[in-house]
Amino acid sequence: MKALGSLLILAGFGAAWAGELSRWRCETETLVQLIAVLEALSDRIRLTRMPLPRLLRELSRGRSNPVGPWLTEVAEALERGELLRSAWDAACRRLPVEDGVKRTVGDLGYKLSGDETEICKGIDLVTSWLRENLKERRREKRNWTRQATAVCFSGAALLIILLL
Repeated sequence: MKALGSLLILAGFGAAWAGELSRWRCETETLVQLIAVLEALSDRIRLTRMPLPRLLRELSRGRSNPVGPWLTEVAEALERGELLRSAWDAACRRLPVEDGVKRTVGDLGYKLSGDETEICKGIDLVTSWLRENLKERRREKRNWTRQATAVCFSGAALLIILLL
């Protein structure tokens, strides 16, 4: 019975570790997709005179969660007549990324009106900031993985020892 309890504790800590690792990967993948979609948005703004809702819908095609639905949500809000700034900011608050990223990408909604040069400049600034944030996340990942592994499995080992 103690062995079964020990295995269940170990499995629980392993599941917690895997959940955190999955959350980390989801945030990182979202950052990568955000960078790609913002770069594509900047390129399309320079090359086409397409209305923003149609452009956002076009960019959302083929994008996986959560960036594809985020773009679609903004496009739908714009088509309903909502203001760009509020629609963009509201959609950004639902992205599964850290608060600093939500704030920075959300603030981009204020820069998406005006002339083409200013819009692209704003997008480029946010994209550069996101790239730096992604580099920092990747540097921190190795340390985080080691620490999370040590905490989860040390805690499980301690409980197993106490149980036995």
